[in-house]
Order: sequence, then C-alpha cells, then structure tokens
Amino acid sequence: MQNEKRMIENFEIIHALQIGAREVVVGVSPEQEFMCCFCTQDGMREYYAEAMASDDYLEIMELYADRLKGQVAALQAQRKTLHIPLELLGREHCFPLNDSDDITGKVVAVKPTSLRYEYQRADCQLILVTNGSGARGYSRGTSVYGVNVFTGRRDGRWERRDVLGEVRPECLPQWAKEHLSVIQRERALEQGRDSR
Repeated sequence: MQNEKRMIENFEIIHALQIGAREVVVGVSPEQEFMCCFCTQDGMREYYAEAMASDDYLEIMELYADRLKGQVAALQAQRKTLHIPLELLGREHCFPLNDSDDITGKVVAVKPTSLRYEYQRADCQLILVTNGSGARGYSRGTSVYGVNVFTGRRDGRWERRDVLGEVRPECLPQWAKEHLSVIQRERALEQGRDSR
C-alpha cells in the first residue's frame, strides 16, 4: 500500500503540498504531459479544480509555485483579520485528560502537534465538544466532534488523543469567553425551537 502511486485520471502525482484549505498538486502522464490542479477532500472523496495541463514542465512548475504563493497570501490575509492573540495554550493551561473524563460540553484545547503548521494558532485550537464516542469517559470509540470557539461553526472530527485537555476557566482567553457565550446562547435558542 505504501508504494501505491497516487493518481488523478492518468496523471501520477509527483508533487503535492497542502497549505490552507486546498492542496496543490502536480502530475505527469505516461505521454509526458504535466498537470497542476487544486485538490480538496471531504473525508470520503477528492475533488479537483482549476486543472491546467501542458507539455512544458517549467510552465506547470511556475503555475504550481504561483498557486502555493496564492495559498500563503490567503492565509496571511486571513491571519491579519483575526484581531486576537494567536498564542497557543499548553498543557499547563488545561486539566489533564483522564480516560474516565467526559468532555462533552467542555472547552478543550487541541494539541498543537495535531494542527497543521499553518493552523497552529489560538483560533484553531479551542473546541467546544458537542458529541462523539471519544468524548465520553471509558469509551471504546475515539471520535470527538465540536464547535470551533472562534468561528462558532462545526469543526470536523478529532481523535481523543488529539485533545490536550479541558481548558482551565482562568486560562480561557477573554475573546474565547465572549465567543463561547454567543455560541451557548445560540445553542440554547436552537434547543428551545427544537423542543416546540
């Protein structure tokens, strides 16, 4: 399985770099045609966009470099709009996570090593856990789902081993407390509507 070539149609992928929301890939066909495109994944499938093909390797590599620079520029622009401290929380800011702990409804910090490099910042680290078999104590499952405290949106799937621990209330940044109160208010309103 490890020696299996990654293919997009008849192009063997020879360069790939995930930065930001999209991966930029370069492939070569048996006919020595080169291709560059963006790739996104939803956990089940890969989707390709903006594919360009040429028999000129350097032209495709220039496109690859330009697209990578574009992804970096987008991340830098995004970071400038945050207006919050970006420092990550460490183990000292969290209660240790034990096997018996139920973290449902708790704000947890994701381990920095579980975040991609470009997302190792505070707005990506704090999650309000909503469910998942890994959220419960002594569970056989490992999945943890939640809401990103900064954005208020559902934040994918984490493994319990990705969680550093429950954030100590006194260590929760002020911006996170403010965002959390909005999230909890919205969740209470939704639950009120659902119970009617």
